[in-house]
Amino acid sequence: GVVFRRSEPGHFTDWHHAPCRQWVITLSGEVEIGLGDGSVHRYGPGHATLAEDLTGQGHTTRVVGTEPRVTVTIPLSD
Repeated sequence: GVVFRRSEPGHFTDWHHAPCRQWVITLSGEVEIGLGDGSVHRYGPGHATLAEDLTGQGHTTRVVGTEPRVTVTIPLSD
């Protein structure tokens, strides 16, 4: 169930939920995660996010900087 993904700079995903509880680890590149409270958080290589926003508004994702963002996603069994 582990998934590697590459997203190009400027790629934007509007409001969405995590499909399941999962770890999302940024291997390279940078991302801005927007939350429903209006805050925006920027993360780079080595950052691990526990995505568990399965309900509600969810979050936005934008690849920033000049490098593609490469991630590994590890789903968690409940």
